Parts: sequence; C-alpha cells; structure tokens
Amino acid sequence: MYLYDQKPGTHFSNASAATLQAIRESEYSVLVGRNNCGKSFLLKSLTQQWGQGASYLGPARYQNFNLLGYYTPKKNRRNEKWQQFLQQWQQQQQNIDNSPVNLQQAIAELSDNQRNTLAEIIRTLLDVELEWRQTVDDNSMSQKYISCGGHNISYTSSGFRLITTLVTSLLDTDYDTFLIDEPELGISPEAQGILADFLFDRDHRAKYFPHIKTLVFATHSTIFLDRSRITNNYTVEKSGDEISIKPIQSQADFNGIHFFLLGNRFETLYLPSAIVLVEGKCDDKFIERVVSLKFPNTQISVISANSDSRIKEILNIAKVLFADIQRSPYRDRIFVVLDAVHSAGLPKQLAAMGIKEGNIIVWPKNGIEFYYPPTLIDKIFGSGGEITIEGDLVSRNGISYNKAELVGKVVSLLQADTEMHGEFDAYFMRRLTECLG
Repeated sequence: MYLYDQKPGTHFSNASAATLQAIRESEYSVLVGRNNCGKSFLLKSLTQQWGQGASYLGPARYQNFNLLGYYTPKKNRRNEKWQQFLQQWQQQQQNIDNSPVNLQQAIAELSDNQRNTLAEIIRTLLDVELEWRQTVDDNSMSQKYISCGGHNISYTSSGFRLITTLVTSLLDTDYDTFLIDEPELGISPEAQGILADFLFDRDHRAKYFPHIKTLVFATHSTIFLDRSRITNNYTVEKSGDEISIKPIQSQADFNGIHFFLLGNRFETLYLPSAIVLVEGKCDDKFIERVVSLKFPNTQISVISANSDSRIKEILNIAKVLFADIQRSPYRDRIFVVLDAVHSAGLPKQLAAMGIKEGNIIVWPKNGIEFYYPPTLIDKIFGSGGEITIEGDLVSRNGISYNKAELVGKVVSLLQADTEMHGEFDAYFMRRLTECLG
C-alpha cells in the first residue's frame, strides 16, 4: 500500500526485455490494452530510454491559437525539449499527459519547405488548403496566421488541429523515433481511417518522413492496428506494479485484440456477436429460440440456408462483407450446423472458405428432431421409445406430427432452464458458449 503522495514502483517484467528490443528495431509498433494497463508508462519509459532522438506525444495535445509565433533559432532546441520532458516525467507527483509540443511554435519552427509539405499532406488527408497569410495585406512585417479554407485555423475543429499537430510533429527532422499516445484522440472514425492509411503507407513514409525509423502507437482504436504485419501489434497487461508486453503471434490472436477493441461485442456496430448458419427452417426456428433464451443479452444471428448447397452461397456473401473470413474477428464466431446427410465434401469446402473446423457441427443423426430436449419430447409423444422420421413425418408411440408442427410445439414449451439434449449441448451449445466467453 502506497502513501497518498508516493509514486508507484511500476516496472516491466523480465520476459519483456526481448519484446522491447523488437519494438525498438521495428518500423511500426502498436500497443493495445485496457485502461491503466501501462501503455502510457511504457511510451514515456521508452522515450527516456531511447534518448533525445525520440519524441513522445501525449494525449493532452489540444491547442488553439490565432497568430503564428516568431521563430527564434536555438542551437540547443532539441535538448531543451528533452530536459522539459525528463523533468515532467521524472519529477511528476501525479500522472500528467501534457505533450512538450506547442502547435503554434512547432509550425513556426518548420522550414519553408516543411511548411509546404505540411500543407500538401493536409490537402491530401482532409482536402483543406492551408495558407500562411499576413494579418495586414501588403505588409510583410505584419504577423502571420494560418488560413484554412479561407478562415483562421482557430475556427477549425479540435480534430483538425489534432491531426495537424500529429503531422507537424512527424515532420520534425530532429527526431527519428515518435511515440504517440492515442493517435485517434478527438478524430472522427472516418478521419482516423484516412490518417492511419496515410501513416502506414510506406510510399508516403518514404516521401514525407524519410527521417523516421520507428513509429510507436498506443491505441484503443482498431483502425490503428497494423494489418499488414500482425506481429507489429502488442498487448500490454499489468499485474500489480508489473507490466508485461506480448507480441501478437497468430491471426487468431490478432482477431482477439480486434474484437477486444470493439468492446468485446459486435452489437455496437449493429452486427451480431455470432452467426449460425443452418440448413432448414426447423433448425432455424429451434436454435434461434434456444439461443434467445440462453443468451438473452447477446445478439446471435441464426440464418436458414434452406439447403446445404446454399450455405456456400451465404458464406460467399459473408466473404464480401468481411473481406477475408480467416483474417476477420468473425472467424471464431461463424458456425455451420449440418445434418448427418449432406453434400459430399461440404465440411472440407467450408473449412477452405475460412470456417474453423471446430465450428462446423455435423449431427450424428440426420435431423434436428433427434436433438430436441428429451423432457419436451416426452411431453409431446409420451415417455419411452425412439422417434422415427419418414419424409416429413416424425413419429413415436403411435403419435405423429409433421416437422413444422413438431418444432412449433417444442418451441412453445421451451424455457430458459430447459435441459438440452446431451449431444446438442456437447456439439453446439458448449462451443457457442466458449466462443461468446
């Protein structure tokens, strides 16, 4: 237990040393984790460790100004900023997120060529023209301001100025390494996508930022994940005062952090948490009722393909929506339920399309009717004996119903606490429950 004014002894795990070195040597690194897991601490610690060639940009970087300041050359400009960062980082008595960057000053310190580059980048990203104008026309001695599409930059949105701050900072050739805390801060999802695509584009990197060796982001946005090389993404966790950093090694791990950044639920994007493809209407009606009772607070989409041949058609549509099921966070959340009798080679074909083999459920017996809850079947047909299915007719103990009638009776009797058939539970419900966490 710490005293009220005592700084915690936060530190990195011994196992993280090699990972930190890998981050140092990479072009891009993306850190992901829960709030208070140590991402900001990690960025500041790395900035201190890597020295004056590293620049930390914290989340508190919102600034506004009307006029550009004058640039006064300082030979020790980088060292002054470095000392300012160290003083703030080492002596702070609380967690301060201010950035040692002032947009007004940073733009003034750019060379004319760099300011032209800044204007070019902003035009490319946001389709807005930046111009450096005099406050008094025909008076070169009057102070300058930045015109954005015809008006002062002070009237632009905070998101615009946040993007401009990021780009201006990255143009500073005093640094070859930039560590950016929450690059998505204050920026609309659309603009995040445009900015992320720009920063991850290696042609843009070579053209505009050839001086940058390493970019490190700590983010809560899926948009800033590195999709081209998933091992550039890292999870950050904290246990007590110890922080551990682990690289993403597999596509499944990458899908996991992607889903985590979506809040561990797809419903926030108007998407279901899981998709279940079934062959027929009875499967659809029964399974949809079961999952709605067992998972009342989770949206699960049950889709009837009407035949096993149409399942592949539906999956092809899904592949268009999700680009690549294998690389989508839906990979673990699409289930296909097949009867014992189905098209030859269908399970292998579905697996080749990206469905996990464990998510392809094939009933040992041909028909969902064999897997209705035994207690409900006893209520409907009387106890004892096996059901038989001939065509559309389901019979037991001399009582017969067509499949549509039977599923209607079963669904009407289903309750949240109804005990499921053992094989239905083992083959389907347990896998779905594990998937939903």
